[in-house]
Amino acid sequence: MNIDLLYSKFLTLNKISTDTRKDIKGSIFFCLKGPNYNGNQFAHEALKKGAEIIIIDEKQQKNKEKFILVDSALKCLQNLAKKHREKLKIPVLAITGTNGKTSTKNLIFDVLNKKFKVKKTIGNLNNHIGLPLSILSINKSHDFAVLEFGASKLGDIAELCEIGKPNYGLITNVGKAHLEGFKTVQNIIKTKTELWKYLIQNNGVIFLNMEDDFLLKTFSKKKTFSTYKKTISYGIKHNKLKLLSASPFLEFTWKEKLIKTKIIGDYNLNNIITSIAVGEYFKVNQKSIQNTFQNNSFNNNRSELIKTKKNKVILDAYNANPSSMEFSIKSFINIESKMPKTLIIGDMLELGESSQNLHQELVEFLKKQKLKTCILVGEIFNQINCDFLKFKTTKSLEDFLKTNPIEKNLILIKGSRSLKLENIKKNL
Repeated sequence: MNIDLLYSKFLTLNKISTDTRKDIKGSIFFCLKGPNYNGNQFAHEALKKGAEIIIIDEKQQKNKEKFILVDSALKCLQNLAKKHREKLKIPVLAITGTNGKTSTKNLIFDVLNKKFKVKKTIGNLNNHIGLPLSILSINKSHDFAVLEFGASKLGDIAELCEIGKPNYGLITNVGKAHLEGFKTVQNIIKTKTELWKYLIQNNGVIFLNMEDDFLLKTFSKKKTFSTYKKTISYGIKHNKLKLLSASPFLEFTWKEKLIKTKIIGDYNLNNIITSIAVGEYFKVNQKSIQNTFQNNSFNNNRSELIKTKKNKVILDAYNANPSSMEFSIKSFINIESKMPKTLIIGDMLELGESSQNLHQELVEFLKKQKLKTCILVGEIFNQINCDFLKFKTTKSLEDFLKTNPIEKNLILIKGSRSLKLENIKKNL
């Protein structure tokens, strides 16, 4: 397939699609494959629904003039995104890390949007399929892009760098997650720092949190990193930010200005200071940055405060790994509240062979905390020997809450996405 020809078609149509359940009329439709699906099976449906060009990587029985056969529909999509990225003459900031990628991305977007017309990663489309789709959604009206890079195995970030070609970048932190794919924490570090390597090789700018001991140690250990001049240092103390309260909403001072937010969790302070550092580098004025955080709040199951008829619920059920669990639980315990506290946590998935031990470590940590009620949800937690209330499934906890209601409590719900712990809020 001639990618230049396809790119000229893209510039005319300006519409990419991969799902026949959505509006695909007039689009270039890519028949992508996954572990449980084969987009080639929907090629004729895409044709009927008005797709202008259909990229297939399996021969179809009927030879339609709108079908284009390639070796790999995914590679074709990625190459098209690379071509588009090459044509974009705008700053591209890449964000990766174990925790806080999406929150940091959204905060940086809000800050930079005060000065630029910014495009950010669509939702959580941050992998080898999602990133090309995000890049292809950037158009001439945008003068800045903030892209999230996700990884689940060694080499993922290097691959995404070749597609997204960032000229600015940062790592939020490094922790234990996706060990099923990474196998070791060392592989996680190696993969995340592929972003630093790419930026150094391409004369980009690295934003480095000087108060993250793990990142700083990793950066300092290797001469290639530590001697790199285009590094922007930042941190909570470094940038003179002072936390005043996190009970539950964050209040802090920055440059002698009191800033009240609707953001929950002192662990989000690092995400805030990162967005401030990026905003200052790109010369967003101080008042605009400060105004960004006034009444700023999170949603979509990420540190979201919900007032029900019976309780106050902090819903943080988008994802979970050992480090994010510990951050959330410690922050929850530190909240000043007259209400009794209940902790509801679900299994942490994709931890591979370390899964059982990491869940056991978390339970041992929980035993030391002073909490009125702690409820564990999921098959892994259910196998741990402890006195906490345990449920194998979210549904079984839902049924329990119908006859054993929790009332007038401050509740933290935290767990991996697939458990769908947000479903229990209707019973709280």
